[in-house]
Amino acid sequence: MNNYRPDIDGLRAFSIIAVVVYHAFPTLLPGGFVGVDVFFVISGYLITGIILQGQAKAKFSIIEFYRRRIQRIIPALLLVLLFCLIAGWWVLLPYEYAMLGQQTAASSVFAPNILFWTEAGYFDTNSKLKPLLHLWSLGVEEQFYLLWPLALLLAARWPSRIVFIIAGLALLSFSMGITITNDNAASFFLPQFRVWELLLGALIAALPLSRVSVTANNLTAMVGLGLLMCAVVFINRERDFPGWWALLPTFGAVLLIWSGPSHRLAQLMGSSVLVLIGKISFPLYLWHWPLLTFARIMEQGEPSVEIRLVAVTISVLLAWLSYRQVESRLRYHPGRYTPMILLACLFTLGAAGYAIFKKDGFPERTAELNASAGAFYWQELGLHERDDCSEALGLAGRCLSDGKPPQIAVIGDSHSTNTFFALAHHYRSSNIGVVRLGRGGCPPLYGVAVQDSGNLDFCKDVTRSHLDWAIQDPALTTVYLSSMGPMYLNQKQPRYVLRDNSTPTATNNRLIFANALDKTIAMLLAANKKVVLVIDWPGLGFDPKTCLDIRPVRLSGFKPRDCEIPRQRHNKRESEYRQIILNAWQKNPQTLLWDTPKAFCDAKKCYGMLDGKMLYRDPAHLSMEGSRHLAEALELEAAPAKLTR
Repeated sequence: MNNYRPDIDGLRAFSIIAVVVYHAFPTLLPGGFVGVDVFFVISGYLITGIILQGQAKAKFSIIEFYRRRIQRIIPALLLVLLFCLIAGWWVLLPYEYAMLGQQTAASSVFAPNILFWTEAGYFDTNSKLKPLLHLWSLGVEEQFYLLWPLALLLAARWPSRIVFIIAGLALLSFSMGITITNDNAASFFLPQFRVWELLLGALIAALPLSRVSVTANNLTAMVGLGLLMCAVVFINRERDFPGWWALLPTFGAVLLIWSGPSHRLAQLMGSSVLVLIGKISFPLYLWHWPLLTFARIMEQGEPSVEIRLVAVTISVLLAWLSYRQVESRLRYHPGRYTPMILLACLFTLGAAGYAIFKKDGFPERTAELNASAGAFYWQELGLHERDDCSEALGLAGRCLSDGKPPQIAVIGDSHSTNTFFALAHHYRSSNIGVVRLGRGGCPPLYGVAVQDSGNLDFCKDVTRSHLDWAIQDPALTTVYLSSMGPMYLNQKQPRYVLRDNSTPTATNNRLIFANALDKTIAMLLAANKKVVLVIDWPGLGFDPKTCLDIRPVRLSGFKPRDCEIPRQRHNKRESEYRQIILNAWQKNPQTLLWDTPKAFCDAKKCYGMLDGKMLYRDPAHLSMEGSRHLAEALELEAAPAKLTR
C-alpha cells in the first residue's frame, strides 16, 4: 500500500466507462452498471489500506481521516448539486423540482440511498428521471466509512484475527443481502446489504499481495478481467441483482487488485489514457447522470443518440475541469477551516433543497403549464395517500371519500384507485361513503398468489385480508372488483404468474383468474354483498405525455401525437379478459357489470383526451380528470336472468 498503483486507476477507468456507456447506451453494455460494484471494491481496498498502514505506524488519526474524506468528496459534489438546483429551476415542473430539492437535502447528509429506498415501489417515478439517483452509492460508501475506522480501531486489539473479522463481516453482509427476498429495494440501496463489496476490498488490504510467480499473477489477472467482461456483457437489469450475480464483478476486481502491479495487464491498465480517465472517474460519475437525466426530462423520453453523445462529452469536459480546477486544489488543502467551510456549503445547499421541497417546487415558475401537467403527477399530489387503506383496513379516514362511513368498497390492484375516485366523485353529493382496499399488482382474487417479474408473492395474504374485511363488515353493502385484467392473462410476454393452491392442476393464468374470480364472487354473494364487476378501461400503449407539450424547456422540436388508439386494437387485447368477466357476470344474475370502455371509446377509436381534457396519467392509469369522466358516464348493467352462450 506504500506505492501508487496506476493499474488501479486503470481499473477505475474500466468501471466508469462501463457505467457511463450503460447509462447512455444501455443496449451496448447491458451489465455496465456493475462498474459501481467494482468502485466499491476499489474504495474498500484503498481506504482500508490507508487506515491499516496508519495504525501499523501508530500515526492514524480519525479526525485526519474524516478531513481527507470531506476534502476528497465534497468539492465536486457541491458543483453538481448547485448545477442541478440551478438547472432544475428552468427545466423542471414544480413536482419534479420539489423532488429534486428533497434529493438534494438527502444528499447533503449522505443519505440519498435511504430516500430512494423509501420511494421504491409500484408507482415510483422512473429511475431515469431522478437527477441525483446515482448518489445512492455515495450514501452507501459514506455511511460505511462513518463507522469503519472505529471498527478497525476496535479490531486492532486482535491483529492476528483482523482478516477473519473482515471476512466474517463480509460473509454476514452478503448472506443478509441474498436472504432478504421480500424487499429488493432494500438489498440494493441499504448499506448493511452492500458493504460486503467494500469489505472484499478491505480484505485484500489486510492480506499481503500475491507473492507467487509472475506467470501465476498474469493468470490471476486474466481470470479477473474475464470475470469483469462476463459481468458487463451477461448481467442485465432482469437479473436478481446484487445477489449472487454481484460476485462476478466484485471477484473480478479482487483478482485484478490482488495479482499486484507487475503483471502484464497491470502495465496495460496503467497506460496514461486509462490513468487519466481513472483520475477523473469520480467527478465523471457525478456529472454524467444528471446531464443524461435532464436531457431525458426535456425530451420527454429517451433522447436521440446525438443528444446523448453530447451529454457524455460535456460530462467528460466538466469532470476534467472539476478535477483540475476544484478537486485537485482542495483535496490536500492544508487550511484549518477548509473541511468546516465545505461542510457548511454542503449543508446550505441541503437547506436550499429542503426549502424547495417544502415550497412544492415554487409552482409560480411554470404557472402556464401546471394545470395540464398536473394530470400526470398522481403520486406527487398525494393522491395515493388519500385512496389507500391497505394497512388501516378502512379505519383511517384519509382513504375514505370525504370521510363518510363507507357503504361501498373497491377492491383490486392499482386500477381500483381510479375506480375509487370515480365512485367518490359520483357519490360526492350523497351520504354514501366509498373505501378502497388494494395494492398495486394484486387483482381481487381470493387465495391467489401473484409473482410480479419473478419476485415473491405479496398479494395473497393482503387480498385475503381485504376481502375478509369487506365480507365481515355489515355496513358495507356493495363491493366493486377492479383490476387491469389483460395484464394478468398475457401468455406471450408474461409479467405476472398466478398461483392458486386450491386448484394445483391449473397452471394457466387465464384458468386461475377465471376460477378464482368465480370463487371470490360466490363468497361475497354468500355474505349478502352486492357485487359489481368492473371491465377495465383501454390501455393506451403509449405515454400520454406525448400528447401534450408540458416541458418548460426542450432540446429539440416537439410534435404532439394523436391521443387515441384504434378500437379494434383494444378489442383484440381485451377479448380474452372480457369474456372471463362476462361469463362470471352471466353465471351470477345477482351481479352488476360496469363496462368502462364505453366511456372512452366509440365504434372506431378509444381516446386518451376528450374535449381538451387529459384522461390518462400514464399508458394504463387514468388521471383525476379521467376518473371524473368515468364517474359522469357511470352505467351499471344487470346480469341476464339465464346464462347465455
